[in-house]
Order: sequence, then C-alpha cells, then structure tokens
Amino acid sequence: KEAATLEEAKEAAAREIGLDVQTAQFEILQMPQKKTLGLFGGCPARVKAFAEVSPADKAAEYLRGVLRQMGAGEVSIDVKVQGEGCVLTLNGDDVGFIIGRRGETLDALQYLTGLVANRVDNAYYRVTIDIGNYREKREQALIGLAKKVAGQAARTGRRTSLEPMNPYERRIIHTAVQEVEGATSWSVGSEPNRHVMIGPSDDNPVKNRPAENKERSG
Repeated sequence: KEAATLEEAKEAAAREIGLDVQTAQFEILQMPQKKTLGLFGGCPARVKAFAEVSPADKAAEYLRGVLRQMGAGEVSIDVKVQGEGCVLTLNGDDVGFIIGRRGETLDALQYLTGLVANRVDNAYYRVTIDIGNYREKREQALIGLAKKVAGQAARTGRRTSLEPMNPYERRIIHTAVQEVEGATSWSVGSEPNRHVMIGPSDDNPVKNRPAENKERSG
C-alpha cells in the first residue's frame, strides 16, 4: 500500500490483510520523500504487510475446515504449543462422534492435520488432537490392559492376542509390558490389522513347563 507517510501506509496495508498494525509485520519498499521546494519530485511511502503463519496455526485452520465439512457444529479449538509440536484440544457439544471407533476417526484427523503442519516449514512437526482428555484416558486404559495380560502370561505361560492398534498405541502396550517380569510382547500382522501379542519371556521358567502343568497352574 502507498500513502503520504510511513505510518499511514502501514495502517492501510495491515487493514488490507485484516490485522492491526501491532500484529502485522512489514517490509518497507519505499520511504516517503518530500517534494523539492514543494513542487518537484517526491514520492509516497510504500510498504508490504504480512503475517507469519506457524505450523500450529495452519494445523488449527485446516482442522476447522474439515470439522465444518463433517457437520461438527460449533467446535472451539484450543491450541497449545509444546516444543516441536502442538496439542489441539476440541471443545463443543456432541463432539464424541469425532473420536470414532477405538479413536480411528480422531487418529485419521490427527494424521492429516500433521501432514498440513509439516508443509509449513518442510520439517517434522508433531500434532496431537484430543477431545475430553480422551488421549490420557485411552493411554491409562491400555497400560492397565497390558499389565493385566502380561501378568497372566507370566503366571500361566499362555499367549494372548490383543485387538488391532495403531503404532502409537502399540508402543504404549510394549512399554507397559516391559515393566512386568517374566512377560514380553511383539507385534504381528499388517496394517491396519497389526496387533500385539503378549506371552511369557524367554527367561520365564513357566514357558518351558509341560503343557499339562501350564493348565494346572492357570
């Protein structure tokens, strides 16, 4: 934008992109010059206004658009930046359907939103989407399940197959099982049906017992 003074040019340019002067950033293309003797030469100030968009801002903007297309209604997004990533917390009425079966819809939204955020600086940027503290509740439930099944495997020597999970949830299971002596875990199958198996570890004496003894010990 051009104006007689630098301040006026900044105000006009910021207004053009919907920001105030304090929020916008500016590139000065031309400083104003007064006319010589009030008659000759002179030129107006010319500036370009812009605003830098962070990966978190871009992620939130994209997510809002997708939620509108899903018919989510009035949903607010709380953006919290954490290191090289952000957490987008959704709040609103009747947003439970966004979670989906076993969190599948939420995970898909998180994956797509992360791709958009990563394109801002062409660098990895971790995006987490949460609703009603679902992520923490799900993690605690998985830890409890893993330790319970691992304890049974350590005592009986039996293997147990868990339901298919995404890589993040499988890591939670593996980490929890490591804390149970005499049990181990591994992943089998292909996505999206890849799942965790839990059984006795190689150093567990129960693993080498005869099958009949295992049945009795169970």
